[in-house]
Amino acid sequence: SCQFGYTFSFDNQSCNDINECTANNGNCSQICTNTNGSYICSCQFGYALSFDNQSCNDINECTANNGNCSQICTNTNGSYYCSCQFGYTLSFDNQSCNDINECTANNGNCSQICTNTNGSYYCSCQFGYSLSFDNRSCNDINECTANNGNCSQSCANTNGSYICSCQI
Repeated sequence: SCQFGYTFSFDNQSCNDINECTANNGNCSQICTNTNGSYICSCQFGYALSFDNQSCNDINECTANNGNCSQICTNTNGSYYCSCQFGYTLSFDNQSCNDINECTANNGNCSQICTNTNGSYYCSCQFGYSLSFDNRSCNDINECTANNGNCSQSCANTNGSYICSCQI
């Protein structure tokens, strides 16, 4: 008789290894490797062999150090990928996120001053102007409407300022 994992050869005198992987992949869910008298199940990259030594479970790479992603780690079957929050772009290393300077393109659509911040930006106005409800455009402040611009006689509003003058 032959040992477990072997069968008699055609001459009924010697034993040959049974390749368990030829029948239903040895019941392995992914990789079956025949060995002398037995077989071993293993898993593709990104998977771990389950306690039953046949099935494979996805490894969640995001649970360990966020998958080395600087911001967002998304687990997928057998892998993962990094992405960035709004206002950032993924760096060439596919893990780091770099701030997008929104002010470099068309001044961030700000009519006057664009200030870049981490992940965002904001618009502001020069002295004598106020930010409009759209948070992008600036409107001239008519300084003469409040207390005559502190002018003793005449107040003339100008773009971004005002001029006091004396009546003749």
